[in-house]
Amino acid sequence: MDSTSNEQLLKIDQAEKQIKKLRHPSFILKKQEDDLLVTVTLTKDFPTEFKEFFILHRETGEKYPFKAIDANGEYSFSVDIRSFIKKHVPADPKEHFEFHFTLRYLIDGQEIEKDEPLSLDRFNHYESYGLTEVQDSDHHLYPYFSRKSQGFCFTVNIPVRSVRYIQDSKIDSINLKKHILTLAGTLVTKAIQINRIDTIMVGRKFGHRQIIHSDHQLTNAEDRTHLNYYDYQINLDLAECARELFFSNSNDEDFDLYFELYLNGFFDPTIIHVSNPNDANAKNDYHHFSYSFGKTTLLLAPNFTGQSNSFILSVTNFEKETFEYMKELFLVAPILRPFYSKREIWVIGETPMEAKNNSWAFFRYVRQCHPEKEIYYVIDRKSPDYAKAADLDEDHLLIFKSKKYIWTLLMAQLLITTEKPYTIMPTRNPLWLAELAAKKVVLLQNVLGSQNMKTMLEYNTKLFKADLMFVSSKTEKRYAIETLNFPEAKLSITGLPRFDELLKDGPDSAMKQQLLIFPMENESGLHYQSDTIDQMALSFISLLKNPAFSDFVQQYQLEVVTALPSSMIHYIEAFTDANCTLVLQSQEDILQLIKDSKVLITDADPIAFDFSFLLKPVLFYQPEIRNLPLEELFNSNFTYLNELPGEVTTSEENLLHLLQQIGINQFKITRKNQQKADALLYYHDTQSNQRIYEAISNLLH
Repeated sequence: MDSTSNEQLLKIDQAEKQIKKLRHPSFILKKQEDDLLVTVTLTKDFPTEFKEFFILHRETGEKYPFKAIDANGEYSFSVDIRSFIKKHVPADPKEHFEFHFTLRYLIDGQEIEKDEPLSLDRFNHYESYGLTEVQDSDHHLYPYFSRKSQGFCFTVNIPVRSVRYIQDSKIDSINLKKHILTLAGTLVTKAIQINRIDTIMVGRKFGHRQIIHSDHQLTNAEDRTHLNYYDYQINLDLAECARELFFSNSNDEDFDLYFELYLNGFFDPTIIHVSNPNDANAKNDYHHFSYSFGKTTLLLAPNFTGQSNSFILSVTNFEKETFEYMKELFLVAPILRPFYSKREIWVIGETPMEAKNNSWAFFRYVRQCHPEKEIYYVIDRKSPDYAKAADLDEDHLLIFKSKKYIWTLLMAQLLITTEKPYTIMPTRNPLWLAELAAKKVVLLQNVLGSQNMKTMLEYNTKLFKADLMFVSSKTEKRYAIETLNFPEAKLSITGLPRFDELLKDGPDSAMKQQLLIFPMENESGLHYQSDTIDQMALSFISLLKNPAFSDFVQQYQLEVVTALPSSMIHYIEAFTDANCTLVLQSQEDILQLIKDSKVLITDADPIAFDFSFLLKPVLFYQPEIRNLPLEELFNSNFTYLNELPGEVTTSEENLLHLLQQIGINQFKITRKNQQKADALLYYHDTQSNQRIYEAISNLLH
């Protein structure tokens, strides 16, 4: 290639780069009845020739051109949406259409023609008038902006999640004055403005629903970014709330706060949690409010929970006498505590309603192998696990919210909890932990890595400062240091207590011809079910009904067991009809399910690690349900994705192919995945409890 050609290519490349950075003045959408009018104004920075508009049918690749009307530098075209659909879509359509335009640029003597999406990223100013969903007896049309290109599109009979237009939601401040709890914050939307905001409070367990007074106002609408900024304020009268709860519910409850956002042009509200505090660890965010009536006292305490750092209001019912005892004991606990230090009291728990995971396994170990230790397990008398716990050792149970429970917590030298220590506190409030003098130990529920634990466990930002946390490998320890900012000195490689039971019989002991499908549990309030949960459930149902899957199951004479999480409970009937044995995760012995099964399919549940430690094959199924790349689907910013001990796939077809490969390989784990599993379990033995006991003893002495 001669120097002239090289110079020409260089000029074209430079021109392309200039075009890429170019932004045009404005882009306007107007809808009147069935007509959609699109108008653009072009930049005058370079000579440009407007060629045409066209609509691209994504499924077929067909282009439908429209001649532009030029009115003093404004270019526009109009399309009758209903007529267009009737003419260009098949029967029972589910289609995507994208709006584009074609320009010819003249830059530094170089003529370049470009097809470009009508993208928000290409225009400084955007407006829309009357743009709404279109619904008739035949079709439902949804206008939207593509996540990938920010280009204007519409679908036919494919719902679009309006939450894509919510760019940010933050709680800036939380204040409790007398009985009024005030949350103030900001909401940011892109391209679409908010018409109305309703704020509702919904109970997680019992569904009690209450509309909360809130105000909002638009403070800024930016050109170029197309972002709309809103300030909001929510006022929650805790005394009024408590009075209403006295007459409607006598149980402990956690209440989520939701925004119902009515976005311009959408028929249904967009529902999001009130979440994401700027400083979730500010102590003044957590002060509780108490309200007494008769012999009962309600404690109402703000908190934040889950991966989204969502606001919850935790309500705990106390006998008034016990509450008064707790207040009095607070005053004298520092004086009394030294007199009980020699007893070395240990308190352990998971949630008051459970005795089934690592905390329970370690408590059982200590009572059986070190009966001289004064260790107590926190449990609610209403727990379905209470009878089991009482059979083991009723004298060493702490009945949740009893006087003995409160006294023992305040006198204890050691507190052992899961990653959510607040669940066994009397107010489920982080400030209660400040009243304890005990050393604080985190006994993880699972191996870290498949779920985002940053908001709950990040060391530098939590009110709960752990004195020790147990991990299972050098890989997990590295993760805890690099991602959660844990000091190395506060980490101990021991394995988890349940591993002693998991590993005691060997990998192939009494294994059944069983394939286990185990969807991950997700947070979901009763007010709505997230699209991700629904789409994941439908993906598993689709797999179960696939004839190729049925052929595979029949070929290897497998029984398919689906263990349903609570967040998918509303799909019980659909899974029951999908040719599988259905069980509920909350009611099953999960370790036994793992031991019985030959192969596991999950989206991202951490029991996959346990399964791989038995040297059995795991498949991680992550369908592309959010139009995001695999790394974002699997939250790779907090997952060591390349170290997962199983194959990861996004398609049902590929999942079936991987299952066939597993069958051909006689249901044995591959060498590569065995190496990954080995890297996540340093001790492949049944001594995890003993190592944990020794590490705790060293901490206390």
